[in-house]
Amino acid sequence: MPVISSGDVNKLRQQTGAGMMDCKRALETAGGDFDKAVKILREQGQATAAKRSGRATAEGLVTFRQSGGAVVLLELDCETDFVAKTDDFLKLLADFAEQALAQKWTDASQAPQERMKEMIARLGENISLRRLSRFEGGATSVFGIYIHPSGDKGKVGAVVELDAPKSASSDDVKALARDLAMQTAATAPRWVRREDLPAETVDSEKAIARALAQKEGKPEKIWDKIADGKINQFSQMFCLLEQPFVKDPGGKTLVKQLVEAVAKKTGDALRVKRFARYKVGEE
Repeated sequence: MPVISSGDVNKLRQQTGAGMMDCKRALETAGGDFDKAVKILREQGQATAAKRSGRATAEGLVTFRQSGGAVVLLELDCETDFVAKTDDFLKLLADFAEQALAQKWTDASQAPQERMKEMIARLGENISLRRLSRFEGGATSVFGIYIHPSGDKGKVGAVVELDAPKSASSDDVKALARDLAMQTAATAPRWVRREDLPAETVDSEKAIARALAQKEGKPEKIWDKIADGKINQFSQMFCLLEQPFVKDPGGKTLVKQLVEAVAKKTGDALRVKRFARYKVGEE
């Protein structure tokens, strides 16, 4: 059996991230052949990753990258908050974000699986790029981005795209876009405006309201009015523009009124186009 030096073991460990004893055994099995030892460790890592792939990932981080008119928002998950704070995990998060932006990923499945498997083997936890959203804006697009608690990574992230035909460079519009992203991160809307509500959702909510009114013995002639009120409440909960603005302490200003005020100030026909919101571990 060839003599395996500590220097060889350390070199292999630095390249692969595997444990010292795993590196020593791989070199012994490979007869001192460094490239063969790397292959052995990768195969072991793939086997380990396969075993761990079914384990739940409820921790992790959300981050974003932006360049010109393109923005990506993504969520990388792991099993524990401890691993989410390690340098290896943070580097993987940053690398995936950069690649997603540069290589124009449109789906989380485009992440390099070999890199994922190697990191699973190194960190000893299941890791998954759970979801990714890509925005491709035009000359009139303004993006609002908000990550909670702060910086470029956190547990909650949101991106909102505004269309501003005349005032895309306006500070007022940029501030509005950021406020809308913060609103989205805080309140988790599902749709932009009331008109976006699917017909089946409206019908279902109205049916529930009528059934409840009947059960409570209320007159049939007011069931429709009760159902309409239910939809108004539902819209204020889940439609971004219908929500009370979170920075208004009294809750009297609706988001759509905020947008209208900035549109009037800038003389522009502002339109909220779409948004994406991720919260780590949330279904």
